[in-house]
Amino acid sequence: MSTKSPISRTKLYFIFISLVVSVLLLMGCTLSVPISPTLIPPIPTSAGSLPTQTSILSSPTPLFPTTTSAAVLPTLTAILPSPTTQPIAATSAAAMNIVFTTGTTAAVRQGTVQPGQVVTYTLAAGASQPMVLILDSPGKDVTLGVYEPNGTMLLDPANKYTRWQWLLPRTEVYTIQAIGGASTENYTLTVKVAQIVNFASGASSMTLSGKTINGFVFSYALSAKAGQTMTVSLNVPSTTAYLDVFGIATGVLLSPTAKATTWTGVLPQTQEYVIEVIPNNGQVVNYSITISIPPASTPLPTSTPAPAFGTIVFTTGTTAAVRQGTIQPGQVISYTISAGQLQPMILILESPNKDVTLGVFEPNGNILVDPAKKWTRWQAWLPKTEVYTIQVIGGTSTENYTLTVKVAQLVNFASGASSITLSGKTINGFVFSYALSARKGQTMTVSLNIPSTTAYLDVFGIATGVLLSPTAKATTWTGVLPQTQEYVIEVIPNNGQVVNYSIIISIP
Repeated sequence: MSTKSPISRTKLYFIFISLVVSVLLLMGCTLSVPISPTLIPPIPTSAGSLPTQTSILSSPTPLFPTTTSAAVLPTLTAILPSPTTQPIAATSAAAMNIVFTTGTTAAVRQGTVQPGQVVTYTLAAGASQPMVLILDSPGKDVTLGVYEPNGTMLLDPANKYTRWQWLLPRTEVYTIQAIGGASTENYTLTVKVAQIVNFASGASSMTLSGKTINGFVFSYALSAKAGQTMTVSLNVPSTTAYLDVFGIATGVLLSPTAKATTWTGVLPQTQEYVIEVIPNNGQVVNYSITISIPPASTPLPTSTPAPAFGTIVFTTGTTAAVRQGTIQPGQVISYTISAGQLQPMILILESPNKDVTLGVFEPNGNILVDPAKKWTRWQAWLPKTEVYTIQVIGGTSTENYTLTVKVAQLVNFASGASSITLSGKTINGFVFSYALSARKGQTMTVSLNIPSTTAYLDVFGIATGVLLSPTAKATTWTGVLPQTQEYVIEVIPNNGQVVNYSIIISIP
């Protein structure tokens, strides 16, 4: 086999290289040819030609106080009135607007709220109109918040109220929150804004005609002075409709549970009073109602019973008092008591049917216990040194009642001391109550120097409740305190004995 010479191989290699170079030169010429661009018409910038954007706006209300850390704000997840195809961010749901049907003063909204969710409603109302909110849920765990447009809180959600009533400060759009609790719950929100009425010049009575459209309650409001006598009469039988009468600050004067169509009473305070016509079983009722407030010089009719008032003064050496009586359906009996700032007050109201309930008010009308809550027991430390009003409110039937009022004596350790010894006597066989402030995590020991057959202890936090139950009939107790608060220690005489005792309280 012959072999090619190196020269032959060199010629072939040269021809190959020449071909490659030629191809590259041709490609370079092709790439350098200019290409005419394809012009794309510009997109019109007119808003009218753009597709409509579906935006979920964050509600401008409620605005939270600037002092509140964002880390602890509740998540805002509003339930929209109709389904949406877009996912809703927890903080960006729009508020739902409440508009009353013409001829009504009330509206009802229902929904479902998740744990911690906040459902927001807005409502336009006028200055000095009374607003009443009632929020019902099966677990009583869905609660209220109320805000003005500028973020001012009228009702702090931290209070966890399910009912609220107040005189609105301005004509504006208010925000109402329904705030979820620990579990998913259905809720019903009733919103009432009373219609303000006034007597004609020189008149002392007025007759108003109306209709309970959609079967809703109709609410009227008028301003009246303390000591005036007001009479309200409805011209339909109680099987058709009946009355509810209350002061916006002081609470119930005539309970709707009484299903009464007439009421006369002496007004306890200068304030706005609300009179409601309540249709029985949601009927649509045509009615007329007469409201009269005679001039102050007009003597009271002899047939008109004045509400019972009494001042509670503790016997010297005691921290408790008991008042007993009989109360009619819907009747309100008021007591007053003078007590000091930061003193714990404990109220216990007993009646055979547990139907007689409490209200507590400051002199300026601030509500400490809302009668709508229908509590029969209440304890709290008092905000000021002043005269408090305690109301006993009748239920659906005539009942006897016993009201026990306790205001604990404040005690403090001497400077540098970690214990205190107190001596006392259970005068008239009453419980004697002491109170002191202590911190979370401290250990407190309480010792009573007499046998449990004579007297025993009750220990509780004013906010957190029982630490040592009186049912244990113990004379000593030691425990770690659960919270910084006022703690109450009571000496309870066995079977109402008059007992001399000494008690040692120590917090190392």
